[in-house]
Amino acid sequence: MLAATLAIGGVAQAGTLNFEGKPQSPWVTAGQHVKIGDYWIEAYGGSQLGDLVGAFVKGSEPETCAAASCPVNNLSQYYTGLDDGYFYFGRNDNTSFRLDSLNASFVGAGQQSFPDMAGQLLLQGFDAAGKELGPLVRLALAAPEDGLFSFQHFNLGKLTDYYDSVLVFGLECGDDGQCFRGGGANFAIDDIATIPEPGSLALFGLGMGGLALASRRRRVR
Repeated sequence: MLAATLAIGGVAQAGTLNFEGKPQSPWVTAGQHVKIGDYWIEAYGGSQLGDLVGAFVKGSEPETCAAASCPVNNLSQYYTGLDDGYFYFGRNDNTSFRLDSLNASFVGAGQQSFPDMAGQLLLQGFDAAGKELGPLVRLALAAPEDGLFSFQHFNLGKLTDYYDSVLVFGLECGDDGQCFRGGGANFAIDDIATIPEPGSLALFGLGMGGLALASRRRRVR
């Protein structure tokens, strides 16, 4: 019974932040908190609260990317960090998770040329108290091919710890390969797959097992 319950808990807890759905507005402003399925995101950037820092873009409708050069190989809805915007995300049920994989791309904003590594996507995890966990993860975002950007798939494997929330932001890189924190960059991201912490699943399974046992006892009586 317990093994079966744990298996059910694993299915219930694992998931993917894919930015699908119909947000109230395609535009995201600094300080805005948005729930997307089993997850939440909170965006920041700009010079003050209310500044435009992100957008939900429909890949099947390129015009929703406005004047930026968005990736062309994803027809689903995804998120873009704009005007040096960045965001945090976590699960609505507050359970810890590890990052398994994601898709990401650099987003051009008027540049005429790009180095081989146009930018980097950076990921920093935090615990429930807001303390940084593990090393900063850096993912290289490639320059466009034939003038067009494309999503890249990144398998994160064991690069990450178990987090309560994750900060996501982009950096622009120079021809010398250097990417600086002061050089924020627009980026696109989609399909962030997460894996629940085993301890969280065990607690969930024990709770479900206890409920099942109590229910069985009531039936026997």
